[in-house]
Amino acid sequence: MTHVGPVGLAKSMKIAVNQGLAVQMLSFAESVLLAEKAGVARERAVEVLLKSVVASPMVKYRGPFVLGMPAEAWFDVDMMQKDLRLALDMARASAVALPSVALTHELLTAAKGQGLAHYDFAVLFDVLAQMAGLPPSKKL
Repeated sequence: MTHVGPVGLAKSMKIAVNQGLAVQMLSFAESVLLAEKAGVARERAVEVLLKSVVASPMVKYRGPFVLGMPAEAWFDVDMMQKDLRLALDMARASAVALPSVALTHELLTAAKGQGLAHYDFAVLFDVLAQMAGLPPSKKL
């Protein structure tokens, strides 16, 4: 546990952490899909990325979801969108630009439109895969 300051700042820090999770997942999905479109097998792209400098703890445990999405979400689309809305509200109030958060929020809205709201927010991969004309992750 890390003390971040007076009462209320822990909530702000949690929102800052969670918005980073979603943006990292979007970036990971983009990397896998770019490699796949270039001819690298999806499984191999995931393997390489998980051994690279981009393999944060979140990427290490959620990255494999692009190969097989768990039936039960760890943190579903609606929950992540709530935190992203809170981050965007904080950003507006603080005059901080969060363009990657805004884009990620919109792509999660697209996931909901595709009927994927009950999955983990890693389903961002499936939204981008559809846009790229590639198959989605397997649903376990």
